Amino acid sequence: MGAPGSGKGTHTPSILRARGITNPPISVSQLLQTPECKELINQGQMISDRYVIELILHAMLQGDPDVGVLLDGFPRTEIQVEALRLLHDKMLELRREFWDTPRRDQFPRPVFRICVLYVDEEISVHRQLSRGRKIREHNIEVKKTGQGVRWEERVTDNNETLIRERYQIFKGKSSHAVISHECNPPFFSLAHYGSLLKLSKLFPFHLINATGTIKEVMQIILKEFEYQSSLELDSETFDSISHIPVASQIGIHARQDLINRLEHYQQIDPKLLHDVITFIDGRVMPLINRHSISGHANFRSEDPRLSNPLFVDMTMDVLSERGYHVNFDQRVHDVPVRFDVKTGKIDLERHYTYVLNIDFPKHYIRALEQKFD
Repeated sequence: MGAPGSGKGTHTPSILRARGITNPPISVSQLLQTPECKELINQGQMISDRYVIELILHAMLQGDPDVGVLLDGFPRTEIQVEALRLLHDKMLELRREFWDTPRRDQFPRPVFRICVLYVDEEISVHRQLSRGRKIREHNIEVKKTGQGVRWEERVTDNNETLIRERYQIFKGKSSHAVISHECNPPFFSLAHYGSLLKLSKLFPFHLINATGTIKEVMQIILKEFEYQSSLELDSETFDSISHIPVASQIGIHARQDLINRLEHYQQIDPKLLHDVITFIDGRVMPLINRHSISGHANFRSEDPRLSNPLFVDMTMDVLSERGYHVNFDQRVHDVPVRFDVKTGKIDLERHYTYVLNIDFPKHYIRALEQKFD
């Protein structure tokens, strides 16, 4: 991705070689040149994110899945960024699912690299006008000699007003939000800024100052890819721990799972569930009520029923269903019960203390004098 005239097309071949990608690059702007897209545009209709994403996915499926692909001009909106995240997460999910099967090599670990180029407006205008001039000179020569192939000529490469308007759309006159970088950061339109900000939270990257020579900019791009690689675990380490779910995934279906567990308790052991409810009513709730203002209560007990994991699970789930946040801890301590004067031997008896840490919403009570302010 990048500003108009920042050299996206120029650096694409070098990036493909550096990354070992032999599939042809997928350009979103080229995908939108189909007759279907042109018809929608001519009818004054917007090209939806869903349609763009479908085009990209179909294009990706046409290539060799073993060598990767370069996407030019994607993602451009927050919805497209979210689609990219979902694709990344799905690829990780499939890798975990098939890790211990003969098909595991068909589901490699996803590796995404982000490259965003930037140049200021004057350089952008100069480069596009220069590109247009070279294309016109080439096409004139082809027409004169009858040799060679005409190059595609862009309307924006010949009209400085259109070039500046195109840059302002990218830049966004009304936005004052920036993304930090070691070079002077650019301003983006709200749409660009929002999508890039969201993208940077998922896949950390820096903007690349593309005002230097082709060689200089390419060195910065490769350095940026090295930086992004340094933020990731190596493949062997990653695969060793990837079966452990990330924290953000743990609670996605927590409510549904909680309800299912409570229904299951009622089916398998209704008597124990009734005992749990009686225990909460008689032992836990009085303590919670006593600490109703603070929003936190520590319940400690040596009740042997709390040594039963199912009893503890039921207790925590019932309290959780009622809106309390609970965690459980078991503490072991040895108590001297007998001392042999002759030998000095001390007999110890192991005691267990069970702790329920319970949090719930606080209630703030204003001081009496504040009521009359």
